[in-house]
Order: sequence, then structure tokens, then C-alpha cells
Amino acid sequence: MISLKEREYLRELAKKQLEYANTPENKLREKHWYAHNDLKTTSPIVTIEEWTFFHEVARPLLCQSPEGQQIESQILGHIIGREDIDDDRVTPDFLGVNVHTWFTPYGLQAVADNHGNDLAYVYKAYVNDLEADFHKLGKSSWGVNPESTRAQADVIADVVGDILPVRMLCGAPYAVLTQWLVQMMHMETMLYALCDYPELVHKAMDMLTSDYIEYMRELETGGHLIVNNGNQGVPQGTFGFTNDLPSSPNLLSNMWGYMDSQETVGISGGMFEEFFFPYYKRIADLFGLVNYGCCEAVHEIWDNCVSKLNNLRKVSISAWCNEEFMGSRLRGKPMIYHRKPSPNFIGVDKVFDEEKFCAHITDTLKAARGCHLEFSFRDIYSLQGDKGRAKRAVALVKRLIEDYWV
Repeated sequence: MISLKEREYLRELAKKQLEYANTPENKLREKHWYAHNDLKTTSPIVTIEEWTFFHEVARPLLCQSPEGQQIESQILGHIIGREDIDDDRVTPDFLGVNVHTWFTPYGLQAVADNHGNDLAYVYKAYVNDLEADFHKLGKSSWGVNPESTRAQADVIADVVGDILPVRMLCGAPYAVLTQWLVQMMHMETMLYALCDYPELVHKAMDMLTSDYIEYMRELETGGHLIVNNGNQGVPQGTFGFTNDLPSSPNLLSNMWGYMDSQETVGISGGMFEEFFFPYYKRIADLFGLVNYGCCEAVHEIWDNCVSKLNNLRKVSISAWCNEEFMGSRLRGKPMIYHRKPSPNFIGVDKVFDEEKFCAHITDTLKAARGCHLEFSFRDIYSLQGDKGRAKRAVALVKRLIEDYWV
């Protein structure tokens, strides 16, 4: 139960978020995003994902009730984005609630054990030998929980809905097929299976792909999809603003989709093309626009695979990616060079080495010249006690854009 004191406090927070949302600067940011995602400007976008270091910049939560803390955390995230980071994210004039859905690959619940570590973990292996254990891979299961979705929305609406309206959102459809496969078996098992049981790998991938498409189609026909062409997140670290996707009807073909395959960095581009890309493309073809990649070095599979996604709009250029190669491939093309800089300068180094950080960013600005460029800083798990470091990093990137971007 949310107390009267919590309610009054949350309403004041909501008013503060609304003030930021209504500023002229925020309206300009929104216009910039639409122009950027619609490929009508080459002016770069800069964002820093703060949830990984939220504990270092967030004010202590004052609400005691779980429901109050949930609302407080969401509002504080938007306020921190303005006050403590000041990147190009757009402060929303609403509070979002994602439709509660779930998808369980092969009908097997992924079980991770971190052995007391905050970051590292290992999955329980259902499959130790693909041939011997293939029978364990069953039909995937999925579903929607509209009751819990509505209950969450009703609580928010009751407390602050007259200040910040509740908006129902649909998490961007995403397909991480090899991640789901590895969750059922250890990495070594999957990699050996490519050589030992190639037919079974194809069978497992076909099962998973078909199940996921069936799940997506059921969401579509059941009216559970909501077009994501506005101010809502699209993995990894970007947002959906675009006029190139219609606002209705709520079809997969009108939505951003996302996919990556970080688990296959140890195989050749030819093996990825043979064993995995056909299944990714089957799913990608469902969506209106696609954002591809996370930390994998996508240049290894660009020419023979990823470049063949007809609806590709953004491609991740991670810290392990060949920037110059991808700059040459994306220059002048209707796609966005979605750069994920190394998080080490901000998140690992005890002292923020601004000179090395600026050199790192300048390399990107040179490699991506002539491309549509977006910086998404992610996987920063600490600011090393320097609360102002994220905001300083954004300011440095923006200054370098003014100096080097033409």
C-alpha cells in the first residue's frame, strides 16, 4: 500500500519530470531523434545507459512500499537523465508500463548461478551432448499476463496519472537465438555440435525460430502489440522515434525489432552464414525496421550476412568491431553506425583519463565520417565514485563532435 506521505512525494517528483519534459530543449531533442532515425540528418546522437550504475547516482529511495519504489525509480531515472547525465535522451511526459509477456525457449526455464558474483554466471546445462539429449528440447512456451499489466498501470494512474499519464508500451520484439540455445547447453557443447551434429543444430534452430515466429504472430493477432515508433527503448541502448513506421495498425511489420548473436564470435563468418543467419533472417523479415548487434564484432559477418537484412536501420559497432571497415561499408548508406564505445574509460579506470577517452571518441568520428552516427554508452557498472563522470563524458563527446564532425 502506498501511504499518503509517499503519494505526496511521488506527485512532486512527477511534477518535476513533467517540467523537464515540457522544456524547449526537450522538444528539440525529440525533433533531433526523429530526424536521426529517419536518416534526415547526420548530426550524431549521444546517450549513456544509467541503470547499470544507477546505485551511484540515484538519490536514496524514500518510498517504503514496493509499489511506491517502482514508481519512484522510474521517475528518478528520467530526472537523473537530465540532471546527472544530460545526454540526448528525451524526458517523457508520461510513465510507461510494458505489456507483460514471456517466452520460454524449448519449454526449459533458463537457470543461472552466479556463485555469489554480481556479474559472472553459468547456466544449468540441460543438454550435454546434442544427440543424446536432443529429446529434452521441446516446444517453446509463451504467454501474456494482461491482469498484472493492468494492475501495475492502475496503481501508477491512481497516484500520478493526472500529472503523468500512463502509457501502455510493448517491449521491442527481440530475437537472440544463439543466446537462448546456449542457455540450454554450455558454449563448448554448442560449438562442438556444429561439427559433430550439424543436422541437429539446424533442427534445433528451426524449432526455435518457428516457435518464436508463432509466439510473435499470436501477440499480433491477440492485440498485444503496440507500435514502438516513439519515446521508448529499443535494445541495445537506443530509442524508437521514427516517422518511417506507421502508428497503426499494431502489426509486426510496423515495429522495430532487435537481434544479436554474441555467442557466435568464436566461429567463422561462413559457419555463421550456414548455421545461424537463415534463421535470424526469417525473424528479421517480420519487422518493419531492425537494430542488429550488441558486443559482437559484426564486421566479421557483415558482407555475407547482416548487410543482407533488407530492413536494417541500425547496426552495432562495438568496442571489438573494426570501425574503419564498418565506416567504409555504411558511408552514404541508409543505415545508422550505432557505436558502442569501450566502457573502460568511464567505468573501470580509477582516474578518468580524458585525453585517452577523447582519442577513443575521435577515432570513431574519423572512422564514421559520412555515416549516420549514434553513440550509445553501455555496460558501465561503476563511476568509480566520481558521480559527475558520466555528465563530463557526454560534454566531452559533444565538444569533439563540434570539433571533428563534418
